[in-house]
Amino acid sequence: MEFNTITDSLKDQLSTLYSSTTMSLWFNQLSIVSLDEKQAVMLAPTEFKKNILEKRYLTVIKEILGEILGFDIEIKLISAESEESLKPAAPVKEEQDEDISAYKLRFNPNYTFENFVVGKSNELAQATSLAVAKRPAELNNPLFLYGPSGLGKTHLLFAIVNEIRKNFKDFQILYVTGEEFTNELIDSLAQKKPVAFREKYRNLDVLLVDDIQFLANKLGIQEEFFHTFDTLYKQNKQIILASDCQPRDINNLEDRLKTRFEMGLVADIQPPDLELRVAIFKRKTVDMGLEIPNDVLIYLAENIKINIRQIEGSLKKLKAHSFISGEAISLEMAKSVLGDFLKSAENSDNIIEKIFNYVTKRYGLSKDALKSQKRSADIAYPRHVAIYLTRQLTSLSQKSIAKIYSRKDHTTVYNSLLVIEKKIRSDVQFEREINQIMEELRG
Repeated sequence: MEFNTITDSLKDQLSTLYSSTTMSLWFNQLSIVSLDEKQAVMLAPTEFKKNILEKRYLTVIKEILGEILGFDIEIKLISAESEESLKPAAPVKEEQDEDISAYKLRFNPNYTFENFVVGKSNELAQATSLAVAKRPAELNNPLFLYGPSGLGKTHLLFAIVNEIRKNFKDFQILYVTGEEFTNELIDSLAQKKPVAFREKYRNLDVLLVDDIQFLANKLGIQEEFFHTFDTLYKQNKQIILASDCQPRDINNLEDRLKTRFEMGLVADIQPPDLELRVAIFKRKTVDMGLEIPNDVLIYLAENIKINIRQIEGSLKKLKAHSFISGEAISLEMAKSVLGDFLKSAENSDNIIEKIFNYVTKRYGLSKDALKSQKRSADIAYPRHVAIYLTRQLTSLSQKSIAKIYSRKDHTTVYNSLLVIEKKIRSDVQFEREINQIMEELRG
């Protein structure tokens, strides 16, 4: 269990550097199987993934694990396949094509209404979510939850799933993200299985779609989702959607979808106040089996003000340090261990605002124009600069940066980075200007 704590802390920090796709492909199944003062042995699921991790990611894993443990350590990677090769071979089963229409439930049992901490900033969202879970399709259909990333929208979606599973055992429930819906539709068209795709999505009792804003600017996907939505709604099936902004503010989303998203109840989740943040910390410590003094909880709550995921990350970091050092968690220890972590969290918000202020003034643009989907040169180039500065001056992942600038996915951020890096290599004066800007923004 303690190895799991260290592994969780490692993955939390890796997730700030890499996209969710990269995390899913290479890191999520990685685990620590043994650890001493000289070496950590880590298990990868396949020989192929072990080789990729060794060639491309071993250095960064070693660096981050050393920061967590407080001392340099060697990493030895092994694969489950190599371990299995020592055992007698199991009978080979014939592979069968996966039926895209097969019903598969995705849920997280750790997210419930019981462990969702309620305050003024989220009480409407929690109450309406619970009402929907108790009486699907009778109240608030559709239910639309919105608010900044990391405040508990996904927690509420999974809490709804768990509550409905408990009370309506025969219900077919599906949770997906907007990106997953998009990718699955594209795959079904490529495989010439659109009928199977529609059968899967239009025969549900409950459909939950997280990050629905991902459908923005994708007219073909919006068309399919419109018909899916209409079919379920007319059959009196429950629809729950979540986004980082309210329907009317989703850029390049068809008006007919915006209208349908607002037919039921739209509830927002705002950043928690100090009292609620302390309560959330206390709840998390209970869930993690930690004993943390109140002065430490208050210190953390005063310094982590926006993103609840940062709360979990800070507690995991304290738990890992306490396990390695044998030191009880105290205010002094928390300040020492989390100083850089908390400074980074606070600075990211401040620096992003400084970047917006600088770029909009420098290039004569509004903030809305900078975040718009317009690609004209007078807007695209300043946006490239802003994205580059955000990547260099914060620890945010490309996916997180994409959300800040209302981009479709993290590949657009990658393209912006390439544009600016190429100009830096070819233009010495521009390189000096960028470096000077970064120095001023850091100050």
